[in-house]
Amino acid sequence: MTHQDGKRKVGNVLADKEDVCNLQEYAILENEGGTYEYVTWDVKGEKLSWIRGQASILEDVFCLRNITLEGEEETMETPLEVKYELNQLPKWNKTKYYCVVIGEQQAALIKHCDTGELLDPDSEEYSVVKKMFDKFGVTLE
Repeated sequence: MTHQDGKRKVGNVLADKEDVCNLQEYAILENEGGTYEYVTWDVKGEKLSWIRGQASILEDVFCLRNITLEGEEETMETPLEVKYELNQLPKWNKTKYYCVVIGEQQAALIKHCDTGELLDPDSEEYSVVKKMFDKFGVTLE
């Protein structure tokens, strides 16, 4: 899927965005002014649905948080098509880690940006990231 001007897109949700990267199963959108959004897709029944939210960078961790919109994607029919389109986008490379911030308690799961693997809770790097998150009032689970 491409725009008429030849730019790649991942469904209509990202059709008007200039700077889009992929981060595992997420499309990361960088807006003017240095703000970020993310979009991810899921299959619900016979429809491909999407979730969109806000994101921010805390030191070397990209935090996916605050779901702001949900909808159904009409232009792509399968998860494989989404995966193919995401793989055509440049990889996210601005942070070493990313996390998904969950729920009202702000719990977070930390993963490596390159591999998508969870940080080992017994590792030194997990301890370093945990201390950093404590400064921002986010609890790791």
